[in-house]
Amino acid sequence: MYEILNAAQTARVIGCGPQKVRERIKRGIWTFGSVVTAKQSGNTENSYEINKGALAEWLKIPVEEVERRVTGK
Repeated sequence: MYEILNAAQTARVIGCGPQKVRERIKRGIWTFGSVVTAKQSGNTENSYEINKGALAEWLKIPVEEVERRVTGK
């Protein structure tokens, strides 16, 4: 399993929508991830990188639980 999650995976773990994840990371409300701007990546849209370990710490759950929620197993 990767150490970096995207907004959709993170939303699945938290139990919210991906747009909420993107907005709160962009505004600096949630600090477990970062924005990679379109200009930085050479893409047409921003992307979001969420550190799985930081997310687990923020939620106060083990990393294995984050992985379970991402995979749905």
